[in-house]
Amino acid sequence: MGAVAGVAISAIGGAMGGAGAGGLLGGLLGGGGFLGGIGQLISGFLGGAGGAGGAGGLAQVLQGFSPANILNAAANLFNAISGNSIKEAANTLQKEDGMPKFIQEAVNKAVDEVMKKFNKPTEGDVQNKLNDATKQDADKEIQDLAQKMVELVRKHLENEQKEEGAEAAGGKKGGKTKPMSWLQAIAKAMGDALGAKAAKMTELADKVSGAADKQASAEDKQAKQDAAAEMTSAQTELNGVSQEFKLMTEAFNTAIKSLGDSLSTLGRRQ
Repeated sequence: MGAVAGVAISAIGGAMGGAGAGGLLGGLLGGGGFLGGIGQLISGFLGGAGGAGGAGGLAQVLQGFSPANILNAAANLFNAISGNSIKEAANTLQKEDGMPKFIQEAVNKAVDEVMKKFNKPTEGDVQNKLNDATKQDADKEIQDLAQKMVELVRKHLENEQKEEGAEAAGGKKGGKTKPMSWLQAIAKAMGDALGAKAAKMTELADKVSGAADKQASAEDKQAKQDAAAEMTSAQTELNGVSQEFKLMTEAFNTAIKSLGDSLSTLGRRQ
């Protein structure tokens, strides 16, 4: 995923109280203003399209709403995509890989707890407008992330089965994967997703540094401007990804804790 958390993090970090929105505004102004910047960030998060005609279309959709209101709606959008992708992954694993139904229900419960805990209040119909404007791209993000989660869970199960010398997992293959193994694999998959996001942050930080070096060593005005534009673009993406990482960490930690409680309960029964 991309940079929607860059839209939301100032709200979560304390800007929701009212006056704190100035810090985020300062970061977004200079290239089309607050709404233009927010549109670009959400558009980047959704693979460059962002629905509603891209960044400009989103800016029009969100026109008239307060910064704090938009920030909350964007945070809710991000959490909904993350949560629904995990639910979709659990549904696939239950249908195609023989994961027990009660494990799927435990995952859904954990996700619902996360979404409820981190849901931000919004006013008017800003949430509906943002959701409608980004629906097609958000649905694609959910499917893409769900598939990645499924692949990660399968990888962890396969590795565990190899270590134990057991048969391949999955009801169709006759495997007898223990409930605790399913929960552990799901928790590890969430950890992998966070690790991938951290790696992306490192990559972007290197990109920012490289662009800064280009700008410092450039010998003509055009080269300096090109390097500055490259650095600004990379920095914007880095800010978004780093804030997205923070949101994902908070949400996944809550979900993993809930799954851990379920795992402990299962462990006592076995």
